[in-house]
Amino acid sequence: MSVLDKPTIVVVGNCQARNLHRCLEESPELTERYRLVYVRNFRKGDQGVVRPEDMERCAVLLEQVAHKAPELPIKEHLPADCQVIRFPILWLGSLWPLATADPRNRPTERHPTGPFPYGDKMVLKLVEQGLSPDQVAERYLAMDPRDEMDLDRYHEIVVAKLVDLDRRSEVKGGTFVLENFRTERLLVTPNHPAEPLTRFMRDRVFEYLGVKPPASDLMDAMASLDDFHLPIHPAVAEHFGLQWCGEDMVYRYFDERFGVKDFIREFSRPLEAVTV
Repeated sequence: MSVLDKPTIVVVGNCQARNLHRCLEESPELTERYRLVYVRNFRKGDQGVVRPEDMERCAVLLEQVAHKAPELPIKEHLPADCQVIRFPILWLGSLWPLATADPRNRPTERHPTGPFPYGDKMVLKLVEQGLSPDQVAERYLAMDPRDEMDLDRYHEIVVAKLVDLDRRSEVKGGTFVLENFRTERLLVTPNHPAEPLTRFMRDRVFEYLGVKPPASDLMDAMASLDDFHLPIHPAVAEHFGLQWCGEDMVYRYFDERFGVKDFIREFSRPLEAVTV
């Protein structure tokens, strides 16, 4: 049987789904039986091309559930016996309550997606005041996000969304996050999973497929999702009782790793002065 004649497993969703697709590619048992197809489907206007023939030969549809994701096109081409396994988008905005798009971010030769892929409203406010990176770092750690917003109310909203996504999914990733985020580092940004959460999702999907997960290194599959860690403000870590996030916590800024103060100092530099 040629590759094009094989039934397909179609994986649909954002960059988290792409990483799941990479995990599937590491399984000889799956690649022998199926052709694996990834289709990006994140927000309106941010969709990949879905080929009718891929859907017509689809044996398993792994579909990410998200509140802003548009409906997958040409679903009517799916065979009646196609197995559909839904999994939620993984996130926990509660730990980064002031995360925002960073207006300083733009592509550079060294960083095609930009050196500021995430922003922090408190950092940006201090940068706009013309403070030096050292001053920004000092002021940032002296500030308290609880003065900016109600962390508990925001967490209630996040929890409600996670519960709703799990209700619509076979793989209960939101439940896993809510049960374990205080004792284990599950995400490195509001929506980029760390290794334990990636492992949980991979293992549950393979369990549904009836296939043993590969022994390959998950960090390879995670690829660029682990190259930038947005720091958690110490006051937020204290508020939520994060057992794993202490004073010695280290965050990755592309090829470098910093404690929270040094990270904020580097993160506060003008675009042309970023050294990492």
